[in-house]
Amino acid sequence: MLYTKRLSIGLAMVATCASAQAIDIVTTGDTTLSIGGYIKAEGAFNSPDEGDSEFKGNLRQSRINMKTTKSVEDKKLTGFIEGDFYGDYAKGGSNLRLRHAYVQVDDLTVGKTWNGQFLAVAPLSTEQLDFWGTGIGTASGGGSYIRPDLTVHYTYKGLRFTAQDPVYDDASLPDMVVSYKDKIANLDYNVAVTAREAENGEDSDVGVGVSLAGKLALGEHSLHGSVFNGKGMGAYSAICVGGPLIMNGGADCDAEDGKLISQTGYSVGYKHQFSQKLRGNLRYGEVNVDDAANTSANVKSANLIYEYLPDLDLGIEWREQSATTFPWMPAGQQIEIMAKYEF
Repeated sequence: MLYTKRLSIGLAMVATCASAQAIDIVTTGDTTLSIGGYIKAEGAFNSPDEGDSEFKGNLRQSRINMKTTKSVEDKKLTGFIEGDFYGDYAKGGSNLRLRHAYVQVDDLTVGKTWNGQFLAVAPLSTEQLDFWGTGIGTASGGGSYIRPDLTVHYTYKGLRFTAQDPVYDDASLPDMVVSYKDKIANLDYNVAVTAREAENGEDSDVGVGVSLAGKLALGEHSLHGSVFNGKGMGAYSAICVGGPLIMNGGADCDAEDGKLISQTGYSVGYKHQFSQKLRGNLRYGEVNVDDAANTSANVKSANLIYEYLPDLDLGIEWREQSATTFPWMPAGQQIEIMAKYEF
């Protein structure tokens, strides 16, 4: 049964969350230094399928970043670094963790940042409060967990070419993504092709996959959807042969009996703008692996987010997941409440 303790204590946790509008603190000539981030307080009522219900709260998702921009010989040069406090979360700590550290020169980005799969899907997805496993059902279901130590993105109009530090330690090539985004009337879409060398037991093989994501604007409301299929995709989708990535440690994540196994995933979502200050989102995501066990996982969620003040949101989200994705995210139901202030 869903855990139903009163939620009012969670809404009292007023926090601060970072927006795209950072604060300029230094401007010298054509050089600008800005600071941004957010503070987010969250509490989750867990009602697992097995074990006791519990409540846990933290502010670890809070983050801070610094950004510099300048013009050098008619080129725009950007430097960005960001951290949050999930550095020792598995052991109950809250160390500062490096999230992003990159340099961008016009259309070329080099450094630690989002993987190409994430950038092909996330901008078109529904808004989620869940920080872990937000994208289950998409090619970037593990996007919250995988920011390669080195990524190179190059964009040309709607095209994005990505080469990133491979997930497989013994790979001889980087993981690759080529994506294209465009718009037809009220429909934004992004199609991507991925290729990566993956372990298949004692050797390795190259897995190839495709992904399509879209967002259809309906006035102030919107429909969202995505679908993917391919081999070698479990390291990024977060669902592997035998179960979620975290449960098998990533070993032979995409292989069975010495061969790479294909998987298919999809997600559907809807955003509704009830008023200028109140919005809500519904989402369902599912992944099915073509292995001997017919491994599958799905997640359902619904949320309401209220803009209490400019840059200060209060929210509540119900979700249910069919499989344990982390020890602290067991199969079952959750209710999360949050307050987030962006600066």
